[in-house]
Amino acid sequence: MIPSVTIWVFRIWIMHGMTTSTLQTPTLIHPSGSSPLVRNLVNEWTTMQCDQTALRKVNSWGLPGPRIKHLDEVLYRSGYSRPPKDSEGDQYLLQLVIRAADDDLATRIVLQRILPPLIAIASRRGRINVGGFNDAIVDTVSNAWVLIRTYPIVKRPAKVASNLVRDSEYRSFVHKTRVKELLTVPMSDNFEFLCEETNTERDAVAVLAELRSQLNTWTFSSKSRAMLDLLLGGVSQRAAAEEYGVSLRTIRAWQHTALIELRERMQCAA
Repeated sequence: MIPSVTIWVFRIWIMHGMTTSTLQTPTLIHPSGSSPLVRNLVNEWTTMQCDQTALRKVNSWGLPGPRIKHLDEVLYRSGYSRPPKDSEGDQYLLQLVIRAADDDLATRIVLQRILPPLIAIASRRGRINVGGFNDAIVDTVSNAWVLIRTYPIVKRPAKVASNLVRDSEYRSFVHKTRVKELLTVPMSDNFEFLCEETNTERDAVAVLAELRSQLNTWTFSSKSRAMLDLLLGGVSQRAAAEEYGVSLRTIRAWQHTALIELRERMQCAA
């Protein structure tokens, strides 16, 4: 018979082994493919994973959990290969994004964290955009890098990964289309589409709002400036007509002129 002490030691050894294995970071599967950018990013990550300088720097950040020995551990803790609604991973990722505001290594880690969904976006968008997947992934990754560095921590402290991915797609594909539409839509007497809320991702008013900083650098007639300010504020044409004591047709004509001036400024700046 096996002595009882031996049995207990064996049980403890088994339990310790099971506990250790559950705490270990699983082997993560990184993207692959023929795209030069994706291939370069993955090769770069492979080189970085065990770089001692990078590991020392990450361990100096005071992130939750034990010291890391491999950068894949940081990815896993920040939600990579974990359920989408994992709040613990989301908050870990937020700590990385806070660092990324002025740290290239943190930005690179966050980029790797969201790379799979960025690739999925580029694959989907590349089928319908000139330049195909390669151009789409370059645009998506480039915009993602900027968005990571400028992420609004205070306003959006949750669902960080999904916010970054969604914003990257919008910035890379939707925003450019919206601005183009604003510049090319035929003029008419009806500009209600600029003032009313829509069910689309971003309407023309939102596009104008994003141009606010540029508008402030351009010169407009006083009336056109007033009309653009009304559009930026989402003021309806009816309310504007009441405020100025004029007809809807007059307000539409003023907005018509303001948009012509806006297009001229944008075309000169392009």
